[in-house]
Amino acid sequence: MPLLSSYVYSEQVSLEPTAIEVGDDQPEEFESFRRLLRLRHAVACGLQLKPIIEDIERGVSQTSEIVRTESKGSLNGRLDIAVYLARRGTNLSWPKSLPVLVAKASANTPENQLVVDALRQLIRRLNEATGLIVSAERNYSLNLLRWARERLHATPWQKVLPARSSTILRRETEHRLRKRQTGNQAAYGRLAIWYGQWTFDATLASPDLADRMVDLMLAFPAGEFFADRVFEVWCLNQVIESFRRIGAVTVEGPRLLWQRAGRSICTLRFEEYTFDVWFQKSLPSSSARWRYVHSGNALKGIPDITLIGEDSRYLVIDAKNRKSYGATRPEETYKMLGYLENFRGTFQQYPFWGALCFLSDDDLFTEVGTEGGNRLVLLGAHDNDPKVCALGGRMDTLLSEWLSLRRTEGLLASAPVPQIIM
Repeated sequence: MPLLSSYVYSEQVSLEPTAIEVGDDQPEEFESFRRLLRLRHAVACGLQLKPIIEDIERGVSQTSEIVRTESKGSLNGRLDIAVYLARRGTNLSWPKSLPVLVAKASANTPENQLVVDALRQLIRRLNEATGLIVSAERNYSLNLLRWARERLHATPWQKVLPARSSTILRRETEHRLRKRQTGNQAAYGRLAIWYGQWTFDATLASPDLADRMVDLMLAFPAGEFFADRVFEVWCLNQVIESFRRIGAVTVEGPRLLWQRAGRSICTLRFEEYTFDVWFQKSLPSSSARWRYVHSGNALKGIPDITLIGEDSRYLVIDAKNRKSYGATRPEETYKMLGYLENFRGTFQQYPFWGALCFLSDDDLFTEVGTEGGNRLVLLGAHDNDPKVCALGGRMDTLLSEWLSLRRTEGLLASAPVPQIIM
């Protein structure tokens, strides 16, 4: 969630241009996932906001405002002496029109202004759904968008104007709730809690709130595209946490995903060895052997996760949101071995190490190897019961072995070759 929330926690955040080398379709895919994640967050929050607004409308808070008006014939209100004296000699109407000050009830309270501001923010976010293909997200979003627009133009919200920033309105609302000045404590209290979810930042939130946000965002159907991207980010988090468990310390990061332009997600150090964890980084095209005939451009490879040590050793990891029912996955395995074939120059000094992560109920753990120390590991993550998921522990073993070769590179060539399963 800390990594996923880097897409959504700030309304002002936008992805920066990516300076690193990526595939032709990668920026569009990355941006599409960001929009979809933000949209699912908006739908999850919007579905919770509807009953809150309905409860607030049963007892809208009010404040008194002094309004200048005119009273014909009789004095209905407090005489506005300054205006009366200024026009005393020119007021010839009959019956006399008297300027008065009248107290009127108004819904322009901080908590109501926060409601209007929240509706406007929700509408802006849900407008992104218009470009989606027909899907559960689109249907939910359009229904919520229609409801939010209707509410914003209905009484009393059409007369409420949020004249201050969202931060100030939220602070004033919480202050009035503590003073019990809203007259509808339960509904406005839920609004304050809701706004915390709307501006959710998992890097600052408690684990309980993060779990609740996960439940909200997964409470309605998700397409394959969304699930694939979430699994990739989940595996990235597993790699970082695995390094921490085996004793590596963070030197820089982890950075938010939208800050990854030209930079690794994080830099870690194990004893005196420093290495970087990259997300969606292209392998060096200068070492690519295969090229497009019509353009001469190199055939690029973009692993989901790439570890690069200070001695230029690589560990390439791909996350595949596919269910594995056996000990092998030949199709994805051959794709990973394609990295070795195409970017052989990158793996000349040190052997190729790679890992494929799948979903599996039978504790998938398969090794494939060749002469020279090249190694590929297939790992399975249990998709139903996290308590029996062995991916974390086996990732610890793989990364520990990769780090153990940081000083004794010559040992790689003489290392025993794992049994070839395929």
